[in-house]
Amino acid sequence: MGAGVTRPSEASPPLLHLLHDIHRDVSSIVFPFDVPGAPHMREVRARVTTQVQSHLLPRLADDATPAVVVLGGSTGVGKSTLFNSLVGREASAAGVLRPTTRRAVIAHHPAVHQVPLRDLADAVATTSVPPGLVVLDAPDMDSLEESNRAMADRLLEAADLWLFVTSASRYGDRIPWANLIRARDRGLQVGVVLNRVPAVARTTVRADLLGMLDRIGLGFAPLFLIPDVSPHSGPLPEPMVAELKGWLTAASGRHQARAIIKRTTAGAWTALGEALEQLAVGVDEQAGVARGLRAGTRAATRGPEEDIARALAAGDCAVGAPTTRWLSLASTGGPLEPLVGRGPVRAGLRGRARSARTVAAATLAADAVDAVTALLADALHDASRTVQRAWRDSDALALLDGAEVLDSDQAGERARAATASWRGLVGGLLDSGGIQPSGRATAALEPSGLADLVIAGAIGVVGARDAATHLLGHETICEEARAALIDVAREAVRSAASPYLAVLQALPTADHAARLRVRAQELRSQLDAL
Repeated sequence: MGAGVTRPSEASPPLLHLLHDIHRDVSSIVFPFDVPGAPHMREVRARVTTQVQSHLLPRLADDATPAVVVLGGSTGVGKSTLFNSLVGREASAAGVLRPTTRRAVIAHHPAVHQVPLRDLADAVATTSVPPGLVVLDAPDMDSLEESNRAMADRLLEAADLWLFVTSASRYGDRIPWANLIRARDRGLQVGVVLNRVPAVARTTVRADLLGMLDRIGLGFAPLFLIPDVSPHSGPLPEPMVAELKGWLTAASGRHQARAIIKRTTAGAWTALGEALEQLAVGVDEQAGVARGLRAGTRAATRGPEEDIARALAAGDCAVGAPTTRWLSLASTGGPLEPLVGRGPVRAGLRGRARSARTVAAATLAADAVDAVTALLADALHDASRTVQRAWRDSDALALLDGAEVLDSDQAGERARAATASWRGLVGGLLDSGGIQPSGRATAALEPSGLADLVIAGAIGVVGARDAATHLLGHETICEEARAALIDVAREAVRSAASPYLAVLQALPTADHAARLRVRAQELRSQLDAL
């Protein structure tokens, strides 16, 4: 892989398309589960999206994109004061309040119209910055605010040249040095600014810092010392930053800036492939947790589902009010008494007896359906609580975006909708099952009454079942209706898990991980072909 991959004339269209695909795929993945390594994966994802969108794509699209110089370091080392001194005016807030830099500020020459990182930073135009560079004041790497730390990390990925700003009292801080090693591994050009150096400590501190840089392989990095002028406000005196400004001006020449960009971009290609492989491993781990939670969610509804299926199969809902109602309606003198025997049934004067029996059958069916609805509502409520308990045990409740356990009213509403749907299915069974009611049946009940008799019989009212079977001449009509009821009830209970499963549907899968690995391989192939 040559450094010249940054030139659009040398970059094949497939490489540009691939970078867009990588950006889309990486932007779409999430790491919602706080498993070991997840915070790091989130950081890697943010770095890759910034690296592709703000570093690689602009350089492939436009060979004249200026080099990005990022000022980064610990809190309180004077980055913003140094930035203001380089750009010649108060462009970034500086002071004792920490952190002073809450949003990145990028300075560019007025002739530069396509400013890199414009979406991540406030931009200011000044002739103090050469056209070949943009200079960016990043948030503190060790900021107490996580968003600041994350942004500083992302901006380092987009840098072509990093000015590591530290001070005589902070140059040993761990976090910036960890980032220096990362910058070294990525091939990023580094300059070091040792700020606020007391005259008495100049020789000692300089020697110690050079030794530390040499031990990590950055002993060749240019080192700029700026004396301590505290207390101080506003930009530093021009002579104090003249050497640093001269170095940046030299680096801004077209050939020098191109060389810096090519060097850092060459390292970025390698880092990108490695990052895609890392992300694939992280996605695999997340997908494993999601699979386990998906299985746990389905298992959580299984108990309530099986319980109601057994109760319906055993006819438990007919015990109590429905059976009592049947005995009352079918006893001597009751409107349904003629249905108990096998003798002839008369419709009565102008069908009044038939209408009365139909009304009685509707009352019986309503009692039976009410019993099923109550049982189903309890099962739905139980299933919803069980699912949420499983999510709580998995520390996944934060993914629900406000989804809560079904309350009694919601469960009752769903149960009523399910039993109403089932009653429609029973009507369909009678209409499409090839059933031809006998003359005795049509004299006994109106069509709706025959359906209500089947409903009561399916729910478990034995007398209603026997009467429906005899009147319709269909031995299994109530059993078929009961099977349909059990299916509807099972589906209703399973629906308690639907909001949870819908959330899981959008989470990472093994397919996402495989796609990232394919992108990494495609990237290697494209670069090898250049």
